[in-house]
Amino acid sequence: MCGILGQINRSEKVDAGSFSAMLETLASRGPDQTGVHIEDNLALGHKRLSIIETSEVGKQPFYSQDKKVILIFNGEIYNYKTLRKKLAYRCQTKTDTEVLLNAYLAYGQKATEHIEGMFSYAVFDKRTQLITLARDHFGKKPLYYYLDDNLFCFASEIKALLLNPYLRKRLEISQSSLIKYLFYGYIPSPNSIFTHINKLEPATTFQFDIQQWQIKNKFRYWQLEKIQPVINLSDNDILATTEELFDQAVSKRLMADVPLGLFLSGGVDSTLVASKIAKYAPNSQAFTVRYKDYQKIDESHYAKRVANQLGLNFQAGDFENSLVFDNFVEILDYLDEPMADIAIVPLYFIAKFARDKITVVLSGDGGDELFGGYPKYQAQAFIENHAYLGYFAAIAKRVFSKSSPFYKLFDSYQLSFAARQFIFGSGSFAPNEVAMLLNKQINLDQVFEEALDYAGKCGNLDALNKSMFLDCAIQLPDWYCVKGDRATMAASMEMRCPFLDKALAEFAFSLAGKHKIKSREGKLILKNIASKHVDRDIIYRAKRGFVVPFDHWIKNELKALFAEYLFLDNGYFENTMVQSLFQDHLAGKADNQFKLLRIFNFNYWYEKYI
Repeated sequence: MCGILGQINRSEKVDAGSFSAMLETLASRGPDQTGVHIEDNLALGHKRLSIIETSEVGKQPFYSQDKKVILIFNGEIYNYKTLRKKLAYRCQTKTDTEVLLNAYLAYGQKATEHIEGMFSYAVFDKRTQLITLARDHFGKKPLYYYLDDNLFCFASEIKALLLNPYLRKRLEISQSSLIKYLFYGYIPSPNSIFTHINKLEPATTFQFDIQQWQIKNKFRYWQLEKIQPVINLSDNDILATTEELFDQAVSKRLMADVPLGLFLSGGVDSTLVASKIAKYAPNSQAFTVRYKDYQKIDESHYAKRVANQLGLNFQAGDFENSLVFDNFVEILDYLDEPMADIAIVPLYFIAKFARDKITVVLSGDGGDELFGGYPKYQAQAFIENHAYLGYFAAIAKRVFSKSSPFYKLFDSYQLSFAARQFIFGSGSFAPNEVAMLLNKQINLDQVFEEALDYAGKCGNLDALNKSMFLDCAIQLPDWYCVKGDRATMAASMEMRCPFLDKALAEFAFSLAGKHKIKSREGKLILKNIASKHVDRDIIYRAKRGFVVPFDHWIKNELKALFAEYLFLDNGYFENTMVQSLFQDHLAGKADNQFKLLRIFNFNYWYEKYI
């Protein structure tokens, strides 16, 4: 796992000192090696976390034998050994980096059609004066870029771009991105918090033509929503195929020349990962967060039972009240774009705890999105299949309190499928609340324009799969993958997600939604498989997610910090409303924790970077 950086000036030479400072902001992504290539107005930089072939032979930038093609690469190519045998090029190293470069030499921009893994990369081809950028299928690895008439610049994180003096003078906060952030809790690709800094979308590649000074040949090379459905598969066939594909997904993610383990919550998804690690890498270490101060939400005993039954070495990190403030501030200081997910705090804590023992960790991220783990999928299907109840929504809303899930369900009948998808279950503001908070009118079609676009591409999917696909297209790459990437990279650790496997995802979306969710029970396929490996009561307990005692923290350990940053006079939020949200939450009159986190995180970010 690594950090990459590139800069091309249209007329001036690259300042080596400035570029070096920019690259150094990515140090935690790559503490082991640093590499730079500078020639006149172009510079490529790389910070390496050594995972495969840890010697100097894997150092980047990586050059073709004739030195005319140069690669910088962040990630892992899981099928590189197989691909190496197919390519006509003789490899001089054992690295996946060289195989990726040779894949570009063989296939050009369409190399993405031949590789599997998690990656973002840039290839500078001197022969054509083209720079090819690409991002992996699910967007597990980040890539940001800036373009104007004088500068093209790209990096694994925004913080590297912000140290470019020319770019820094031209920063402008995007008002539309701020509104999206308040609804989503993050900012969906291709947007960023800045007007002229974009994210490369998942499963997307483009080329920057240096001579013509323009982006061209941009396309989405993988379209999960167009997977053809399978028919005539029995339930047993579905279970067998799913487990076989998942077995392969875990197996290929165990390649490493450094210690490896897993994050284990004791839930369905991480338990399935644990069962396969126990098969291929017995006695591996499994890490979980333990809340000794919050016994009601602590589920580390389930993780311990799973580890014991599978023969894994169980390690619990005690996240005590005394550790909350420092970990919260440390990970917020690392983030360079507002992202409101309090679960990143214990995830960062356990990554630091585990880093003394391992460098690579596997997680269960993606199981919910592929196999129907969230209640909102059922809510979406209910509304789509019972559209006639919309006529009674106004009456129904008078019957239920605003905190009732039924109130929220009927209140959502008026919204589009795309808007409902990202308002359901997120703890977000209602449209009228955002309008009051910003003192401006809100156009929901603009807020959810990316979701509307994706929703319009999946007309052949049933309501359940359509809902899951929208999460795979937006929520996973721009929220959960960001959370996992930043929490682990801040600790110089690589995280791999077997559920986000290309073949497994394609099979999951070839199945009708009814195979995944039945009688309001989600993830039936995964639960059936997991229950073969551990006790059924572990698998079939009520879903709680990654529970964090944030309500307690905001009233205690983080109260003074929130009071300091919630009411900044930066001109963005109506402070009278913010005050009301904060006081009502402290008094127990309303649960505003997730709304307050959105406001706080933006203000904290603003003070640090603007």
